[in-house]
Amino acid sequence: MFRGTLATIMATAVILASAVPAHAQQPKPESPPTAQKTPNATPEKPAAKPPAVPDSATNVKIDLTITDQAGPGEPARRSVSMLVADQRTGSVRSSGQVTTSGARFNAILNVDALPRIMRDGSILLDLTLEYTPKPGNENANSGEGRGSLNQRLSVKAESGKPTVISQASDPTSERKMSVEVTATVVK
Repeated sequence: MFRGTLATIMATAVILASAVPAHAQQPKPESPPTAQKTPNATPEKPAAKPPAVPDSATNVKIDLTITDQAGPGEPARRSVSMLVADQRTGSVRSSGQVTTSGARFNAILNVDALPRIMRDGSILLDLTLEYTPKPGNENANSGEGRGSLNQRLSVKAESGKPTVISQASDPTSERKMSVEVTATVVK
């Protein structure tokens, strides 16, 4: 009787062992530990990268000359020079008040520049110019000679080479204005 019970138990064990799937018999790999979450905790953000620093710590000298021909005789010349780091902005602001024949006028010369030295050594220059000259004495009573010049240009210039970047005529008079720029890489 005992032998029959033992045989039945053995047969039952064999049947049960074969019924368990193979994957259940293998040990499970350990999962990585999980961070404990606390209520009201905000997830950590990766540290922000600092802003990119330009590859070049090189300066660019920018010389700008405005030639203003209002009538006969020598033209008036106005100059602005600035030293600006590569890929940085520079600004020059100049203004004054002029009284001519009892009337007051604001004379303005403003320049903004952003140079970028290119791989080939040339300079890509973003330039903004605002120029409002004082009226010439010969035209003060007629209202002529008060033309202004506003420009926003992007030009590619060769280092050290003067380049005329604009020529304009005053729409109300015979005044003519031209702008020449020389951008030079300073090493």
